[in-house]
Amino acid sequence: MPVFQPFRRWIFLAGLFVLLAGSVRPAARAAGNAVVFAWSGAVTSDSLTVNAQLAADSDMVRLLLSKQPDLGNPMFSDYFSASPANNRVVSIPMAGLEADTVYYYALEADNVLYSGMSGRSRTFPDGAASFTLAMAGDATTGSNHPVFQTILGHDPLFFLHLGDMHYDNIAQNDVNLFRQAYDAVLASPGQSTLFRNIPLAYTWDDHDFGPNNSDSTAPGRTAARLTYQEYVPHYPLAAGSGDVPIYQSFAVGRAWFILTDTRSERTPNAAPDDPTKTMLGAAQKAWLKAQMLAANGVYPLIVWVNSVPWIDAAGAGSDTWGGFTTERQELADFIAANQIRGLFMLSADAHMLAIDDGSNSDYAAGGEAAFPLMHAAALDRSGSVKGGPYSHGAFPGAGQFGLMAVTDYGGSMCVDWSGRDANDTEIVSWGACVPAAPPANALYLPLLVR
Repeated sequence: MPVFQPFRRWIFLAGLFVLLAGSVRPAARAAGNAVVFAWSGAVTSDSLTVNAQLAADSDMVRLLLSKQPDLGNPMFSDYFSASPANNRVVSIPMAGLEADTVYYYALEADNVLYSGMSGRSRTFPDGAASFTLAMAGDATTGSNHPVFQTILGHDPLFFLHLGDMHYDNIAQNDVNLFRQAYDAVLASPGQSTLFRNIPLAYTWDDHDFGPNNSDSTAPGRTAARLTYQEYVPHYPLAAGSGDVPIYQSFAVGRAWFILTDTRSERTPNAAPDDPTKTMLGAAQKAWLKAQMLAANGVYPLIVWVNSVPWIDAAGAGSDTWGGFTTERQELADFIAANQIRGLFMLSADAHMLAIDDGSNSDYAAGGEAAFPLMHAAALDRSGSVKGGPYSHGAFPGAGQFGLMAVTDYGGSMCVDWSGRDANDTEIVSWGACVPAAPPANALYLPLLVR
């Protein structure tokens, strides 16, 4: 198992102290703070995006990036406008950056640099590389649970939010209600500090998309989609922009991440479980299959981020894949028929930590579609268990998260999962390696259980 590098964490925390202390050139620092929140995402090996909200209108908003915690020797973005039309939320991309490099940032408005919401982001490594990410889902709206500080202390390369960022259960097509929910999340000191200093990748689940167990008929579907694109620094959406689902993908080293939207295209749970019932919709399902085919044999590790439980017995009306068994078998048969190798799944929704090593995840008609999966939740909601069985057990509770350490040895890539609580106590763990270049006819099997 990897050591989660206490010395590296000490260096990170020391730099973070300098950043949060506001060590900016005195002549550039504003007396007040016009930035309400800032967070980063859409990170690649040479680019990142910062989304920020301004307290007042401005036609001259730009991003400052620096490799130094004191923001010395900066580079600047183009200018953007913050106005009531976009709720004064600007989305500022920066390209031409160096790989695997920490960048400190702040927002400037009307030629005044505001350091009170300074942040930190890090570009991804390019090529074979090892890294650690943190992941979890399910937080009460605006939660300030200590778990967010615990996650920050690990200094992950990025935080993968697995859904239910808030629990407003919005059932109206009103962008202002969704804006208010994001505002509440980003007003939390713990979440604001985490998201400002660790880049984010995020897909929603039911409570942050619509009401409990929501689907494509949710009244606020359009508003949810539009507000996500306005507020969240996200990767290009495969479906385009506007009133579209939020599925997306990205690479980190030799790992390929596929984030699916299991809500806004979903058939109602109560529909008959037949070939017309879908959790993903036809276009997204075709995209998911194409993503797997394109990554197979190119990226040794393929990580499918699927917000809801995959392992579950068939059940009429179930909110899990147990209510979508026809489509689940279709996808499993596809994985088996195309020998998709190195596939791992990450999920939340159930308020538990749970790991299955592939013993229970194979739903192909002829078998040979097993893959490991991990649930990481709940950030602060009360515990619950869904689905199963899970080879390494299910552990319901609040204040929980997961770490995924990826180690690239060249000839193989290894994954180590660690489910932890807010005290940073490990609750469950598992690891395995996959070959970087298996024989052409090799189905997915762990090369070595860690």
